[in-house]
Amino acid sequence: MTRPENGRFTARIAAGFAMGLLVPWAPWAPWIAPATPSAWAADATGPATAVPAETIPDSLLRSRIEALLPAPWRIEALTVEPLAAPPSPETGMSARVTATVVLGGPTYLVDSREGPVTFLRPAAEAGLTKRWVATALASHGPGGWTVALTPQSPGLLDGIGKPAAELPGRTVVLGTPEAKSLREQLDRDAAQRLAEDTERRRREEERLAQQTAAAKAEAARAETERRAVEARIAQVADLRGKLSGPDRAARLAAFEAALGGNDPALRQTAMDVALQSRDPVVANLALKDWIARHRAVPVQLYATKEDPSSEVVVQNLGPMTLEIDGFSPVNGALAGKLGAPGYSIARPSSIVGTLAQTELAVNSFGCALTLRLAEHRTLDGLLRCQTLPTLIARITLD
Repeated sequence: MTRPENGRFTARIAAGFAMGLLVPWAPWAPWIAPATPSAWAADATGPATAVPAETIPDSLLRSRIEALLPAPWRIEALTVEPLAAPPSPETGMSARVTATVVLGGPTYLVDSREGPVTFLRPAAEAGLTKRWVATALASHGPGGWTVALTPQSPGLLDGIGKPAAELPGRTVVLGTPEAKSLREQLDRDAAQRLAEDTERRRREEERLAQQTAAAKAEAARAETERRAVEARIAQVADLRGKLSGPDRAARLAAFEAALGGNDPALRQTAMDVALQSRDPVVANLALKDWIARHRAVPVQLYATKEDPSSEVVVQNLGPMTLEIDGFSPVNGALAGKLGAPGYSIARPSSIVGTLAQTELAVNSFGCALTLRLAEHRTLDGLLRCQTLPTLIARITLD
């Protein structure tokens, strides 16, 4: 026997079955399990005496399907056709359920997404109808009704899409003026971003090129400086080697070349090596050059242990100075003044002196200063003055 029923109840039941079978995202999808009809079971409690035992209540099916159908689907018609009696009373009763479901509004599929905008393409128009068939197995007990549904038309609603309100982002339907305007705006934005990215990459490449050029220039400068330092080290080492070598002629030539040049560092190096040299000729040349470049030379005085009164004399003499007015590098003759303010015998007076190899002898009125080149770039010796004790004297060759 077939029991047709027209109206929203029937349509919503059929639509709910159809959506449960074909739409994975439907909330009543757990009802759809062709291999396990028990998964579709839904308990309902109703008066045991209100419905005959051989009939599945339409209200039960309607309530179940209406609760499970997703919008905008609705049931337009529902037909329940009882099937052959089950083999045992425990099995319950079975029926063939045919539902006609109608799409209450248009549905869409996502075509593309551009940031917050989702472009849609139409999937189905409102009013689309689908016919969904299922086998219903029901039983009635003290606790109420238990109904199991086995769909017979899987995939019925596949590809029909969703309402626009259920899709993410700002939804725009393709082909509309809004979609065209948005697409043009998105294209302009994309073109602007591309231009900005291109300009940013260009600036980054320019900056990288500048940094690379600066790094290369710095590396070249450092390499040039390193080579210059190495060349300088080699030059100084070569000068020291020649000044310390066994060939006297080479030593003299190297010393004269260093003193005659305009390189202060080489001059100082030559002076240091020559003043520490054991070659009296080279040392004499260094002393002559040193004396020729000075006009007032401080003479440091120290007391001697042999004469206790020499300490008082040193304190009373005050600073002694050798003033050089003239010097001949050819014969080492020296003229000038020597003296200290403390005693009349030692007050500044004219001198005559001579530099012979590494010894300097200076004589003034009543005093004589005799010095010899020492190892530590000093001229060390004695100052002897009439009526004064002998004092230790030193000139530092700075």
